Amino acid sequence: MKITVRKIAEEAGVSPASVSRYINGSEEVSSEIAGKVESALYALGGSPSARRPRRRVILILLTHLRFDFYGRTLAELLEQGAESEYTFLVLRYDPQTPETVRNFVCRMHPVGVIYFEEEIDSGILQYLQGCGLRTVMCGGVALDHQSDRVHVNDIAAAYEGTSYLLDLGHREILFLSDDEQKIGAGFQRITGSRRAMEERRLEVPESLVLRGGVTFEDGYQAMAAALKEKKRFTAVFAFSDELAVGAMAALYDAGLRVPEDVSVLGYDDLTIATRVRPALTTVHQPIDAFVQRSLELFSQPSQALHAEILLPHSIVERQSCRRVGDPVPKPV
Repeated sequence: MKITVRKIAEEAGVSPASVSRYINGSEEVSSEIAGKVESALYALGGSPSARRPRRRVILILLTHLRFDFYGRTLAELLEQGAESEYTFLVLRYDPQTPETVRNFVCRMHPVGVIYFEEEIDSGILQYLQGCGLRTVMCGGVALDHQSDRVHVNDIAAAYEGTSYLLDLGHREILFLSDDEQKIGAGFQRITGSRRAMEERRLEVPESLVLRGGVTFEDGYQAMAAALKEKKRFTAVFAFSDELAVGAMAALYDAGLRVPEDVSVLGYDDLTIATRVRPALTTVHQPIDAFVQRSLELFSQPSQALHAEILLPHSIVERQSCRRVGDPVPKPV
């Protein structure tokens, strides 16, 4: 038997409007009415947990927090959310148990979902959208995801990062990327870098594009392998700050100096970029603005076409890159 608002109202002896206010959480109801509605729900085979919370719930869907970029974005989201009308609930998504997400949606009735990762399965996103929920990818892009997206133009940002190194006189650049076979950020960044090189009639040899993960460990291992194989390069463009710092550590352990021997450019402008020495020159992504614009989407009416919001990037110059031909300072 389908449980309707009218049937609950008849069983409880209250008005349908009172039942609706209770279930939707839009207004407070008296404890007497709440008790009658809960008793009626129980008698009809429903559950009092069907009541929706008063504050609007946004589900933050994560598969992991191995990347500092995700952790920084999550921290900013929770910080901005503290002053908003929303309650945030973080749920770890395991593609092997999608029923976890479905059960959560049934119990908590979120207004939408924010996620950061290209790895989120498009099937679960289609389920969420089928439930009428807005899904927003914050700070990234996956072209096979039909969600709202808030991010920088990765092609343009990588183009400018590569051009920056070329303007410093570097011609042999080692690129550290994630798996560019996915049509996501890694693919777009190497596309932008290739475009910058080609415009100056330069090639990007496959031997100078190392693909893997984007963590510190990945950067260290990639650089150690490049040095062992005696690859020739004067600069490194790493597609995450963590990769860049890992590469810098491997260079240091090999007795090479940054930027005297090798210039290193990162991507993201995370806190680690200012804590490492030399401080890391990097492509800045406006994480605070990513979060702000993502939250604003939930107060706007849904559109037939999913929104794509592009925010400006910039290059933050610090001390990890130098111009080719400049005098090398003597060690102190």
